[in-house]
Amino acid sequence: MEDRQAEKHDEYIDSTQGRGHTRVHLPTGKVILNNFLGGLAWGVGTVLGATVIVALIILLLSKLSVIPVVGNFFINILNQLQHR
Repeated sequence: MEDRQAEKHDEYIDSTQGRGHTRVHLPTGKVILNNFLGGLAWGVGTVLGATVIVALIILLLSKLSVIPVVGNFFINILNQLQHR
């Protein structure tokens, strides 16, 4: 039984030295799940990061509304964003 488990472990990691590389064989389901979860985390991080950046830009634009010349331009932009 132990030999069978050792063989199963050996089929996943090939420790032969070949040009400094070690081959790792993973089950297809595990690779798909890992890539799916990685993509999901990347997507959530992208959305959250973009939300923070847009919020900071809107905050900056709202602070610039006190400048007389540029203020009206930014107030119009903020009003259009709020009405959508």
